Amino acid sequence: MGDSKEKLRVQLAAAQETIKALSKRMRQLENSNVQLPFQKQLQSYQQRIAEKSNALEEARVWSELIVKGSMDAIVRVDPNGTIQSWNPMAEQMFGYKESEILGRLLEDMLLPKRLRHAHLKNFQRHLKRGRGALMNLRIEGVAQCKDGSEIPVEFIASVVKQGGILSYTMVFRDISERKAVEKALQDSHDNLETLVEERTAKLRDLAAIIEVSLNLVGIADEQGNVLYINPAGRKILGLRKNTPLDGIKIGRFYSPETNKTLINDILPEIINHGAVETECDFLDQDSNPVPMACTFMALPDKHGNPIHLAVIARDLRNEIALQQQVEHVDRLESLGVLAGGIAHDFNNILTAVIGNVELAVRKLDRSSPAKGHLDAIKQSSLQAANLCKQMLAYSGKGSFIIQPLDLSRLVSEIVTLLEVSIDKKITLTLDLHQSLPNIDADITQIQQIIMNLVINASEAINKTAGTITISTGLMQVDDVYLQKSLHKVGSSVGNFVYIKVSDSGCGMDIETQKKIFDPFFTTKFTGRGLGMSAVLGIVNGHKGILNLRSEPDIGTTFKIAFPASSISHAISLEPKDIKEPKHCSGMILVIDDEESLRMLTSILLKNMGYSVVTAIDGQDGLEVFQKHQKELTGVILDMTMPRMNGEDCFCELQKISPNVQVILSSGYSKEDAMAAFQGKRLAGFIQKPYLASDFQKVIAESFAS
Repeated sequence: MGDSKEKLRVQLAAAQETIKALSKRMRQLENSNVQLPFQKQLQSYQQRIAEKSNALEEARVWSELIVKGSMDAIVRVDPNGTIQSWNPMAEQMFGYKESEILGRLLEDMLLPKRLRHAHLKNFQRHLKRGRGALMNLRIEGVAQCKDGSEIPVEFIASVVKQGGILSYTMVFRDISERKAVEKALQDSHDNLETLVEERTAKLRDLAAIIEVSLNLVGIADEQGNVLYINPAGRKILGLRKNTPLDGIKIGRFYSPETNKTLINDILPEIINHGAVETECDFLDQDSNPVPMACTFMALPDKHGNPIHLAVIARDLRNEIALQQQVEHVDRLESLGVLAGGIAHDFNNILTAVIGNVELAVRKLDRSSPAKGHLDAIKQSSLQAANLCKQMLAYSGKGSFIIQPLDLSRLVSEIVTLLEVSIDKKITLTLDLHQSLPNIDADITQIQQIIMNLVINASEAINKTAGTITISTGLMQVDDVYLQKSLHKVGSSVGNFVYIKVSDSGCGMDIETQKKIFDPFFTTKFTGRGLGMSAVLGIVNGHKGILNLRSEPDIGTTFKIAFPASSISHAISLEPKDIKEPKHCSGMILVIDDEESLRMLTSILLKNMGYSVVTAIDGQDGLEVFQKHQKELTGVILDMTMPRMNGEDCFCELQKISPNVQVILSSGYSKEDAMAAFQGKRLAGFIQKPYLASDFQKVIAESFAS
């Protein structure tokens, strides 16, 4: 628009010069009535000039209206950068009035200091070359307002040449709103991307959790087609990792009862409440039931309509097994309390039996026919004492003597006892290695293992002709053998001595083999179900290894191995000779609530040369002690008594006489009985039942002057 106005002005100036010349000529011809041809041409020129003048004025008016009413700031500067014109929008946009801004340098007024150098450099390049890299291009930048604030602007600069003089017109547009919208859009886009990334990360984390979860996670569609099963679920169900799920229905993995419950109860409940927790049986690949704790839920589409069925299920087999173990322990604990109490009471009785038998033997002539009967009574009583010892061990109140033991020698010494324990139709065969290393074991416990295995083998043959073979030997146990073994609590690799008991009996199926070591499980009509459980406990206590091989109608073999000992000499079951007691003197107080034991103890002490006073319980014992305190050599104190037990009685005795000599006597083991006397001075301990010689030895050593 600026170029066309300039052209009009140039044409108008030329026309005006022509008009002046023509006007002078016309005045000369005014008096002439003749209209010359050039006069007509002049009139035509005048008319055209008037039209162009009107058009020029109209363009000027429109140009001013456009500049004043423009929504953009329009600024004209001269070649020095001095502002020549300033429209109203420029005043509104930048805050300067026209009177404040005209004649001022553009870069001083509108450009931030950091941009002035680049602007001047570009402006000088334009003056030098007559062109600029930024001319006639829409550029985004920032402009500085009067108050010092900056606003984002879009501007275009153009050059105008007027009479050989350059000037520049710059149009500025405030793009603050557009930038705000763009920033809002960018922030929204960034937030959306962040949200998508977070959601994606959560989904990725959720997927990773599901993949590594120990619980089964499965998804099926409305038609019951399995869509997904996580790795743990595949393992539980017996599916290979890459087994395709196409065409598999969820009913394939549910028992008939679970399918029925799912259709009739679970699905309607899911529709009403969204999720259901229950316990039910799944089926693995081999159709074996797998008890599971399940949460069933519906997975909705974006409209909230359920389209998939999901299940999260926890395998309960380990929990059930653990619960069974806890119940097992509870039963054993209850049984142990009962066994301990019974064993303690029996020990008191057996003490009297064994002691009186020994006293009777001493009074008989060696040729008396009654001596053999008394020896048999004593032997049976000692066996009963061993049984009580086992019961105390079972209850946790026993004391076992671990010492080197020759396993082959032990079998040889009890073979007669084994033969009378089995049916006469059964042949007992021995295959014993004669140069075995010893094992560190309690002889009574190992004897119990052998007796239990042989008696069970005899009953498996069930009173028909058959064979039981006991063999011993040496073996090397490695990691492979340990892995294949059924029971190996605390076992390690190395040299082991084994005993193997095989029979030609009825054998056992797999289910029976799984339960054979459970307490109270028995295949016998009158059985107690404790034999094999006790065997397993003894094996574990000796850090042994147990293996079982059995087939129905073929027979059973138990193989038990114990770590070889480094000690060469072993013990024997041969009875010891009874030595005559050493003669002593003094007075002994016997405090025991069992009359038979008070009588027996008194006789044994008198045979040694002591005088004796007795008391029926702890309270009575204190009264007797106070009467005979100066005469007493020592006290034999029972542990378990009414009114006042042995521990309390001992404390009261020490208050009366701090140096009192007390021997504690109990049907419980020394370790268990002495636990309450830690830090207290006892002269000695003797466990019931005892042989007369052992009793008299303890007395002589404890009360020696």
